[in-house]
Amino acid sequence: MAESQGEAAPSKQDGPHSFAYHRQLSPMLWAVTLILIVEMALVHLLLSRWIGPAALALGILSGATLVSLVALILSFRSRAVVLGPDGLRVRAGFLIDAQVPLGEIAFAQSGFAPADYMPGGLFKASLLNAPNIVVLLRRDIDLPGPFGRTRRVHAVALALDEPARFLAAIAAQAKAAAEGRSDLAAA
Repeated sequence: MAESQGEAAPSKQDGPHSFAYHRQLSPMLWAVTLILIVEMALVHLLLSRWIGPAALALGILSGATLVSLVALILSFRSRAVVLGPDGLRVRAGFLIDAQVPLGEIAFAQSGFAPADYMPGGLFKASLLNAPNIVVLLRRDIDLPGPFGRTRRVHAVALALDEPARFLAAIAAQAKAAAEGRSDLAAA
C-alpha cells in the first residue's frame, strides 16, 4: 500500500492507493499538545495549593485528554485515506472512517471555496486544515462522521499531503470504471 513519494501517478489501476495527511495535520496538533502540557503543569501547581482534590480531578481529566490527543496524532500515520476498487475510504485518525462508493464519485478537484457548497452538505474530513481536495458526489449520500453521527452530504473535503497524486489516481479509477462500463456495453 505504500507508494513512493516522487511518483506522479499510481502504477496499478486496480489496487488500493493510500494517501497521507499526517504531514500537514500532525505539527499543528503537536503544538496543541505542548500547550496542553504547559497548561496542565501550571494549573495543577496553582490549584494544588488551594484545593488538592480539585487539582487531582483536573489532573486526571487533563492527563486523559493528553493521552487521547497523542493517540489521535499517532493514528494519522497508520490510518491514511485509501482509494481502491471498492471506493474511497475517508479517514482522519480514529475520529472519521467513512466509505464512499466509486460509483457515487462524480469528480474531484483541487481547491476549496466554502461558498460553492450548501451549508451542511460538505463532509469536511480535513479536521483543522483547510481542504485542498474536494470530491463531489453524484447524489447526496449518508456518511458516518466523528463519534458515529451520520450526515447527508454531497461533497467530501480532504487535506492530503500529495493532492496531485490523489487527483491522478481518482482520474485513473474513473477511466478504469468507464472502460469497464464500455466493455459491458459492448458485450
